[in-house]
Amino acid sequence: MNDVYAVVDNNVVINVIIWDGISEWKPEAGNLVPLNGDAGIGWSYSDGVFTAPPPPERSHNALVAEAELQKSALLTVANNAIAPLQDAVDLEMATDDEQTLLLAWKKYRVLLSRIDTSAAPDIEWPTPPAE
Repeated sequence: MNDVYAVVDNNVVINVIIWDGISEWKPEAGNLVPLNGDAGIGWSYSDGVFTAPPPPERSHNALVAEAELQKSALLTVANNAIAPLQDAVDLEMATDDEQTLLLAWKKYRVLLSRIDTSAAPDIEWPTPPAE
């Protein structure tokens, strides 16, 4: 029967192998540690425990792109909220609450449009109006 082993060198997994444990084989570097769960190359190993490496930091460009997507999505939400309220005002059918809500959504939309996404991830997003 074949088992899965991690090849560990300096407390870091440098390879994962399947080995029958019978045939003669020895890694060029590191030690074999039986693997009974998730672990992969780059994981750390200490005191019998495998630990995943921290996720890589996202680049500034990736953070800006993510902020652009969020800004676009929030503007779409604002536009969708504004459209029927604006229709009610244009047709002189809006209640006082609808007029107040329309102004709040428009203010929110202006604040969103002024967001500088190049400041990601340090962006203070405005809070949408309460319905």
